[in-house]
Amino acid sequence: MDDTRDNRALRIGIPRAMGYYYLYPFFRTLLRELGAEPVVSPPTNARTLERMEACPTDEPCLAVKLHFGHADQLAAREDIDLVCIPVITHVERTACCPKFIGIGDMVRHGLRLPEERIITPLLDYGDDEGALRRVLRPLAERLGVTDRGHLRRAIHTAREAQEWFRARCVEDALTTPEVFAWLETGVRPTPPVPPPDGPTIAVIGHPYVLYEPVSQGMIAVLRAAGRVITAEMIAPATRTAAMEAVSEGDRMWPFEAQLLGAALHLLRTRTVDKMILVGSFECGPESIIESYIEEEAERQGIPLMVLALDEHSGEAGLMTRLEAFLDTEKTESGDPLPVPTPHVATREEMVIGFPSMGHLDVAIRTALESLGVRTVPTPRTTQTCVEMGRALAPEFVCFPFTATLGQLHYLLEHGANTLLMVGGKQYCRLGWYAQVQEKLLRKLGYDFKLLIIDAPTPLHQKWSNFNSVMKTATGGASWPRILDALYTAFLQLQALDRADAMAHRLRALERDQGTVDRIHERYTRTMAHTRERRAIRTLEAEFFAETAAIPTEDTHPLRIRIVGEIWVVLEQLVTRNVERWLGGHADPRVWVQREHSTSHWFRGHILGNREALRRDAEIVDAARPWLAHKVGGHGQITVGQMAMGRAEGVDGILHIFPFTCMPEIIAQNILVRMSEEFDLPVLTYIVSEQMGEAGMETRLESFLDILDERRGWAAG
Repeated sequence: MDDTRDNRALRIGIPRAMGYYYLYPFFRTLLRELGAEPVVSPPTNARTLERMEACPTDEPCLAVKLHFGHADQLAAREDIDLVCIPVITHVERTACCPKFIGIGDMVRHGLRLPEERIITPLLDYGDDEGALRRVLRPLAERLGVTDRGHLRRAIHTAREAQEWFRARCVEDALTTPEVFAWLETGVRPTPPVPPPDGPTIAVIGHPYVLYEPVSQGMIAVLRAAGRVITAEMIAPATRTAAMEAVSEGDRMWPFEAQLLGAALHLLRTRTVDKMILVGSFECGPESIIESYIEEEAERQGIPLMVLALDEHSGEAGLMTRLEAFLDTEKTESGDPLPVPTPHVATREEMVIGFPSMGHLDVAIRTALESLGVRTVPTPRTTQTCVEMGRALAPEFVCFPFTATLGQLHYLLEHGANTLLMVGGKQYCRLGWYAQVQEKLLRKLGYDFKLLIIDAPTPLHQKWSNFNSVMKTATGGASWPRILDALYTAFLQLQALDRADAMAHRLRALERDQGTVDRIHERYTRTMAHTRERRAIRTLEAEFFAETAAIPTEDTHPLRIRIVGEIWVVLEQLVTRNVERWLGGHADPRVWVQREHSTSHWFRGHILGNREALRRDAEIVDAARPWLAHKVGGHGQITVGQMAMGRAEGVDGILHIFPFTCMPEIIAQNILVRMSEEFDLPVLTYIVSEQMGEAGMETRLESFLDILDERRGWAAG
């Protein structure tokens, strides 16, 4: 312990937000057993809401903003020695939502807290106590505990406290705040007795939203009308059993799995008369579980209301909606939903369709068609496709989900009877696209087969499924033929990406602007229909010979690095051709630099190319002082590319990501502080269905003016 504090126990501040609502009994007990005094920030009040402005950006969900408010309150107190913000990576072996992993670094940089004022212990909460001891050892040592036996006993006692909390919620039918109050006071709370003739209402939502003032005391209001059941009142084993019917349900984010498992159980057993799903605006994982709950509620004939709350939610409107919902009636029919008449009849010949990402769809078509598989050309991500997806998608799902859903809808309309999608459940919502999109499309009556490709490694776990999907997609081709087709497709993909990079450079240097664009457009059109390796190499050589003859001049261009979420970065129609717009700017001239490409990803993750892996490792190393852990998608890569920008001659950063993308929202928060530290301007461009081209160009013009002025000052 620190003797300068008169040998008193260190007072550790715990923000009353996010992880607090799930794991407070564990951390409260652990800190006490390690000799510290945990101090929880006061319940959210007007002061907390004011301090939410400490969050550097507007994009994070309500839970993150509240966390900033509570952490800021604790950091301002002189009687608090350390603010503790656990980095919760996994719970019961499944990865958490990115915000639980990035919140420590977001708060540390956003509030500019020195290391001596904050501690961000890593938590991988599962069955392996040995692993838990390893990740919590730095916390124990920070608190002056070096004896491993002491730490082992502390963790054991803390886990017992957490299990007691879980049991009390289930066996005593108490809410999370009620059990926390029991833990603090030792007095068992007595919830109100429900009206004898009232309905049974399930209220499903994260406790860090449901029990905050933004819910306007919803639980108390509903308890006055009937019996209320919340997710934490359902036994963990029961929730887990309900999730077995969800494909790869054991890989869903753990806290969302708790909500979904409870909801599915209550709906399938028809235990409740009504259900309310409570979330916050921009909550990514909730946009995934919403589809499953809506489908089951409709199947069981149980009224469902979905509420999205934020700091601006008003009491009057919410109460009006609750009153109206309480008047709805539960139907008696528990029959399965009727199956719509299929729009597309099942045919013997397989016809495959797949969404786009940069040039990837071109390469996939080349591989499949060279194996004799019929495909439907992927439509570009036009507004028509986006609207087709928007009509089906959950409200707060991310833009790539909506756009690719629209493409899949188009493909089914134009003859595809098999859809090919990527999978892989980690932090990002991408791994859940396929299952949810399949549900939404089948609601329209389409009859199709869905093939989900996941990474084949580790081989002992994933090879069998990967092999089965690949064999199906290729019409049963042998692996030598499959590998030969994939190699041809990779050469094509690599040639297209190299041509993009050359076009970026020449747009900034060519004497007669527009010359390289004409050559590049002709090249990409021709390459898209080229299937032979010799022809691919010849076409690429001709492109580079032709572009080498373009007259150039010393334009002293600004260098702008584009970072962000890979799908929107690569989809040029989605970003209104921002790369070409920048490259075609007359004064100042601009050299766009973009590392994201599908061929780079393929070289590193599939082929294990040393150069690609080395570059990725450099970027991650550069990110670690700012964002220590992978948060899914390309969030950590965005931070690393920003950190390396100034040293690599970049004048400005253009950060592009889709609305509600949590990994990039985490990066965006940290980039605010990094921009000051590295003296490197950042412009954020958030892509959504409502984006406008005129507004984007105005912002880009202003950004270029700033960069040009800064360069003039430096030269002066």
